[in-house]
Amino acid sequence: MTAPEAYQILGLPIGSDFSEIKKKYRRLMLQVHPDAGSRTGAVLAARAQEINVAYSVLKRLACSGDSFVFQSNGGFAQEGYSSCGYQTKKKERSAWNAPINQCAYREREILHYAEDSEGMTLGSFRIAKGKYLWITEEDFPLFLLSVYRCGKEILDEIDFSRRQEPEPAVRQQIHAELVYLLAQQFIDGTALLRELAKRASGKTDSDVFYLPAMLENTGLYPVSYEEALFPSRLQKHRLYLKNSSGQELGYLSFPDDRLYYVVIPLFEQRRAQVRIQTAEQQSGWPAGGRRKKDAGAYRRLHLWIKLSSGEQNGLPENLNLQIEQLLKRYRQSP
Repeated sequence: MTAPEAYQILGLPIGSDFSEIKKKYRRLMLQVHPDAGSRTGAVLAARAQEINVAYSVLKRLACSGDSFVFQSNGGFAQEGYSSCGYQTKKKERSAWNAPINQCAYREREILHYAEDSEGMTLGSFRIAKGKYLWITEEDFPLFLLSVYRCGKEILDEIDFSRRQEPEPAVRQQIHAELVYLLAQQFIDGTALLRELAKRASGKTDSDVFYLPAMLENTGLYPVSYEEALFPSRLQKHRLYLKNSSGQELGYLSFPDDRLYYVVIPLFEQRRAQVRIQTAEQQSGWPAGGRRKKDAGAYRRLHLWIKLSSGEQNGLPENLNLQIEQLLKRYRQSP
């Protein structure tokens, strides 16, 4: 969808201020709410999806700083395009502007929240589908939902082909592992680490990054302030940590859930080195992060990550093989 089409769908003049776009979007979404009229649910859903796509196009346009200019023939065109729509400098945007992993096992949906006039979430709608990598402009819970649906679709196809369903516990376990593997195909960990983490101050190596982290402490052994910790083992996508005496203290966690899907795969793929040190415990930790029932079980950590030389770009190549092996195990399950 082009920007002029998006303005037309929302019923706004080209070049409208983004605050006006947002107000009009909310009014229109309120009109297509299932309780708004006598139209069928299918009609309302189609109209809502159209409105969401238009809003998404104009929102990305506003965030990117692109603008529209008046043409001598009286029309408007996006900078970099002629009034006839021919490309001059910029590539025309697709339904979603993100890098693509052509080797991904399956396409996924790009989802977008629908809101009413009060800003309350009504649900989510698909605005695109493809092998798009996750970028920080995409809401992360919706990204996980899209990957969950992708995994469910794959398992549903297998169940249909063999005309039986496995034990619910087996499917749940396989589905969770499948979602993790699929998510890795849509996350470029090295690129996102550079975006989400801080460059380590005072380090001469430009590929050393600092992240706040947490130790989910078992409570079996005491943990001191400014104590050095070390990787102990990787199990079920958790990095367990030990002290200098070899006592295992718990596993690595993050106040920002996105980092779990960025950092842990780097360790699993042996693409990073790590230095860990306990930090001073603060009351109410983790402030601003996930609220835990027992905050005392979590210790703040300083985490430094160094990307391994020669392994700093690209996605892992063997994920499709891992997915095939997992699905083979699922097909053979009773």
